[in-house]
Amino acid sequence: MKNFRLTPLGSMITTVSLSIGAGTSLIIYIWVVVIDGNSAAAHQIIIGGLIALLLALGIGFYFAQLVSMRVKRIERAARKVADGNFAASIPVDSSGQLGQLARTFNEMQRRLAELDSARKQFIANASHELRTPIFSLGGFIELLEDEEPSPEERAEFVRTMRQQIDRLTKLTADLLDLSQLDAGGTVMKSNRVDLGSLALDLVRELGPRAERRNSRLELRRPQRPVIATGDPDRVSQIIRILLDNALTHTPEGTSVTVTTYSINERAKLTVSDEGSGIPHRVQKRIFERFYTADSAGGSGLGLAIATEIAQRMDGRVAVSSSKRYTAFTLDLPPAAAGDTSPASANPAGASA
Repeated sequence: MKNFRLTPLGSMITTVSLSIGAGTSLIIYIWVVVIDGNSAAAHQIIIGGLIALLLALGIGFYFAQLVSMRVKRIERAARKVADGNFAASIPVDSSGQLGQLARTFNEMQRRLAELDSARKQFIANASHELRTPIFSLGGFIELLEDEEPSPEERAEFVRTMRQQIDRLTKLTADLLDLSQLDAGGTVMKSNRVDLGSLALDLVRELGPRAERRNSRLELRRPQRPVIATGDPDRVSQIIRILLDNALTHTPEGTSVTVTTYSINERAKLTVSDEGSGIPHRVQKRIFERFYTADSAGGSGLGLAIATEIAQRMDGRVAVSSSKRYTAFTLDLPPAAAGDTSPASANPAGASA
């Protein structure tokens, strides 16, 4: 009897079916017997009404059971999703509204499974990236406590520990940026941004680092300023990520060039280098979180952060590469023609 127990929706369908059958019989009875005065047909109308009620009950109960089973199936699947089980999908056996609901639910379930998988992978990768420098620092501390290194060895230990601390600091900042982006807590301003002036500031900032690597850091700007629309702080963050990426993942002595220009009514900035290039298979994954293509170090978060920030400003970051050449391009919308607010950057200076 449990299988024949109706849900509230099934009971409503059955009640509506009985009401239609009873109402139709009553209308016919009133019309034929009361209004027309044909009392001889009263008996037949009553028998026909009873038969109609039985048919309405049977049909209503059948469809109520059919709908109830589909609703219960969706309810069971929803409970599994609530418990964290995203494996079982709902079979789609109709093309009506319940079938569309089942398809929508399966799509939601698929996306939740992808998000859950990405969350687990993110936690695993973040734990690994944090554990490596922490274990390294612990090992150096034990060496300093138990051993008596020479001044040269001690200086080397301190230098390596400082590198690991810098790595932890950068990783923590990147994780906080990603957390804010995922939570929607990052507010993007919309101002006029002079890409050339921002690039000049960052080229000057990272110039000493390039010199230590015997690399040449060059800025090329047109005479007319390239003005984009975006958040100046976030645009600077993207340019710094692209420059840091070029200086980290290219051999020493590699030339790095920053170029600003306008094309197809878009404001663009390209960071190019003369390194060994990026294989095509790597280019497809280079913007994924925690993906690193070489052993040069880094958490694999910088480019992921850069592309997500660019998307929040209606822009994008793209890569093109071949042998002995790699270019990352930041593409942003231009400033509106009627926007007369000052560009959020320092006045343009000489190319570095």
